[in-house]
Amino acid sequence: MPRGDAERIDDVLAAIADIRADIAGLDFAAFAGNAKTVRSVLYSIGVIGEAVGKLSPGLLARHPKIPWRAIAGIRNRVVHEYFRVSPRRIWEAIADDLETLERVMRAEKAET
Repeated sequence: MPRGDAERIDDVLAAIADIRADIAGLDFAAFAGNAKTVRSVLYSIGVIGEAVGKLSPGLLARHPKIPWRAIAGIRNRVVHEYFRVSPRRIWEAIADDLETLERVMRAEKAET
């Protein structure tokens, strides 16, 4: 059975919850110094990127200010260029972008 927007939204929200749990109580130094936590967060970011890349064009169009292409693209970087991923950049993306993405996904979930 194909997965639709509702399932993809759930995937994104679950991955965001995992990231929040993984980094709870950590500052950047503690995050960057824990390879297991970094790998876990990178996996969740990969899930987010994959799910976002499969959302319907209509959903994406309703939120033009969200950088959908960049979110999907980070998945490719994590998977294909893992050796170039910067823990600092990942930390900044979490701090700068996760809340907005979560808010949009929750709003979309409420509509489904």
